[in-house]
Amino acid sequence: MTEPLFYQDPLASTFQARLIEISRDRKELILDRTLFYPQGGGQPGDQGTLENYSVIDTQKDSDGRIIHILESPLPGGVLTETIMTGKLNWEFRFDYMQQHTGQHLLSGALFRIAGANTVSVHQGTETTTIEIDLQTLSRETLEAVEDEVNYQIRLNAPVKTFTVDHQELHAYPLRRPTNRTGIIRLVEIEGIDRVACGGVHLPRTGLLNLVQTVGSETIRNRLRLAFKIGNRALRDYRESHRGISRSADLFSCRPGEVPHRIKAAQEELQDLHRDLRLRTEALAQHILKETGSPERPRELLLEDEPEDLLKALAEAACDDPQRRIILVNRRRNEALWAIVVGETHPFPQEELRKNVLTPLQAKGGGKPPLWRGALPDASPERVRKMTTAFLDLWP
Repeated sequence: MTEPLFYQDPLASTFQARLIEISRDRKELILDRTLFYPQGGGQPGDQGTLENYSVIDTQKDSDGRIIHILESPLPGGVLTETIMTGKLNWEFRFDYMQQHTGQHLLSGALFRIAGANTVSVHQGTETTTIEIDLQTLSRETLEAVEDEVNYQIRLNAPVKTFTVDHQELHAYPLRRPTNRTGIIRLVEIEGIDRVACGGVHLPRTGLLNLVQTVGSETIRNRLRLAFKIGNRALRDYRESHRGISRSADLFSCRPGEVPHRIKAAQEELQDLHRDLRLRTEALAQHILKETGSPERPRELLLEDEPEDLLKALAEAACDDPQRRIILVNRRRNEALWAIVVGETHPFPQEELRKNVLTPLQAKGGGKPPLWRGALPDASPERVRKMTTAFLDLWP
């Protein structure tokens, strides 16, 4: 069995060990001792290097052996009994020790303050989520949990690990009961949390720095809470502070006034959009009148106009049961088109497809009185062919 050095000194990042087994494909190595923690308990397997060979994952097989998985096969010249120097990807390991230790603090505080049991945990790359057996939690309660955890971080309390026989568990009340038997490893933050756990943790809570809540959602009638823990929380605070400060500068206001200014700007923008829509509709009515009598089929060619104008023209044309018109808005290499045939006239569906759309590979469709679509490769010549084909439907 491999000696698990990661339990002896969780802050160690380098070690030496003897290579005792190499897989057939030379990408999986077993050592006599290791700092590489194998995936388990929601914590991912460690990454790093053995000599200059990249370790991309660490797993434990069904026999309990710790397997170091290499990115590329080990060269043939490296044999068993070789002494290898291992080095952890420390940023990766320390991040997940912060996530794991922070989760213990949070689950303990949720249990003590809200009476919430932790149902499941996921340590993701951006956030750590904790699913609890409650459907709701008030903002005040959640803030109390967060405040309690950050207070315990400031206390810099020791995180203790020790083993007991399962028959002795009655002397060690656990937040979450375990059905394991034999020798059981316990993790304890005195007066805060005690559970059976095989993961790697920080030796003291002060190394967590900060914990903050960043989201919540209800899943399967249970509340899932998302947290930024440790250095992730510090980075998130810096990014959020920069964003708010920049927004305050843009609005020429204090940071606390930013939400009010954003709301006012949104309302102003909605008013502008409403005014623009009304003006566009009025312009469309005016343009249609200028095309002449609706008794004859018409064409209307636009050049690089807003899509909203084409839409307003089409909708206005639909209000006239006598109107027969093709609208084309040419923008760079493509043209958007709309065809309106008022209900006074039979809608020439087959003729439109056969004589107008198909010859030019134009795409689109709809239902009477309006068809819409796009014309690729919209050169002036192809646009003219399309409009002429439409007008020719009524010789």
